[in-house]
Amino acid sequence: MTLTPSVSGARSRRRPLLVALAAVLAAGTTAALGFWQLSRAHTKAERAQQVALQAALPPWTATDWPCGVTTDRDLPLQRPVRLRGQWWHERTVLLDNRSMDGRSGLIVVTPLRVSGLPRGCQGSVVLVQRGWIPRDPGAPRDQAHLPWVPRPAGEVEVRGRLIAEPARVYAIGQEAPPQGNAPLLRQNVDGAFWQQWLGQSPLVGAVLQLQAEDTPASDVTAPDAPAADGLWRQWPQADDGRGKHLGYAAQWFAMAALIVGLYVWHQLIRPRRAAARHVDEPVSRARCHESPHEHPRA
Repeated sequence: MTLTPSVSGARSRRRPLLVALAAVLAAGTTAALGFWQLSRAHTKAERAQQVALQAALPPWTATDWPCGVTTDRDLPLQRPVRLRGQWWHERTVLLDNRSMDGRSGLIVVTPLRVSGLPRGCQGSVVLVQRGWIPRDPGAPRDQAHLPWVPRPAGEVEVRGRLIAEPARVYAIGQEAPPQGNAPLLRQNVDGAFWQQWLGQSPLVGAVLQLQAEDTPASDVTAPDAPAADGLWRQWPQADDGRGKHLGYAAQWFAMAALIVGLYVWHQLIRPRRAAARHVDEPVSRARCHESPHEHPRA
């Protein structure tokens, strides 16, 4: 089928318009995504500032802990915490596949029966991420070959900072219901697990323990040695994620600039250069046909 000159000309005139429209849409979309990532980075920066303010406040104690809260949305995360109570060692959980300083190991999570809670919270427990212990790489990875876990007796004082929940990692599938004796080996823990394992729901939030029980607040553990109780606590600093969003924003803005640059080059600069060459070609040919011996007469 042969297109008539009018149809062919209409299509040729429409093509630059469609290309321009596609370039505007693509550049606008990628630029909008860049600004969206910048707004997320700004939100994370504000949140990090709030966390820094919380970390400078006096420690939370048992009398400050909210009993009727069901979500961690209103908790002052990263605020220092100081609690007294007794460990519920019979319900200790070891979180598997956790690393520290490049070594594989387990995170110890033990419920703490908190003393001095407000009326109505008596008997409630708070989850404490007590520390990390290395795992023998040659030992079988099962419940029967777990490393020793310290079991301090009596009432202890726990110092740390407030977190939403114990650390989680990516897991495939669903774990079986808890059964057996402590310490129990798990990949992750959630509210449903604790309800089955404890027979009750712990208070909202958790404590990331920063030093051994009943040690001075100024006690600092060396980076290459465990604390006095045998647990390691070189926890990573909380990352607000600003760098990730700024990196994404830079990628989106670079893509928008690339789209604009390609459009300007292929649709504006190259066609004009090609048109200029076509104009110069007849002049060059005419000069080539002129005889070098022909001169205008005086």
